[in-house]
Amino acid sequence: MSHYPSHKEKTRRAFRAYMDLLDTAEWLKSELRGPLMSFDLTMGEFRVLELLYREGALFVADVARRRKMHRQSMDEVIARLGERRWVARRIVALPPVEFERTHLPASKRDEPREGRRVAVVGLTRAGKKFMGNVLPVHSKLVRALLRVLNAKEQDSLSRLCRKLREGDVLKFAAEITHEEVE
Repeated sequence: MSHYPSHKEKTRRAFRAYMDLLDTAEWLKSELRGPLMSFDLTMGEFRVLELLYREGALFVADVARRRKMHRQSMDEVIARLGERRWVARRIVALPPVEFERTHLPASKRDEPREGRRVAVVGLTRAGKKFMGNVLPVHSKLVRALLRVLNAKEQDSLSRLCRKLREGDVLKFAAEITHEEVE
């Protein structure tokens, strides 16, 4: 006869996995924080530099969203990296949105239109060179720390982490509204 876990057992198992994940993430960050500090980098600064190195220049708002940072905090990170001449921030005008002239008031139809102005950030030549030196060193350290997992386990870990981040919000909402029954 098979045993089906109760709601309480499922919650306990999920909480244990959550705590293990937090403990492991904190351990990994602490192991990597010191070497980054030797490059005068915080983890947040490194993550912004790595994103820009991998993907090129991006809208500041997109970098903030992808790094899960408030815009003000992102501006501070960009300012610190800019002081070191690793990144440059520019204001650019997007092309105006296309739409029928008849949707504009007659008095504005002949006026030149401008697009929205947005901030873009990208690596400078010095930033690219810096990351070209830092990233291989950092990658080797990460590889050494994760060597306890084989290639298949590392792929599984990445897949599981992505799956957790994507989540199923509707299923989650349904689960947390159920009352615990014993």
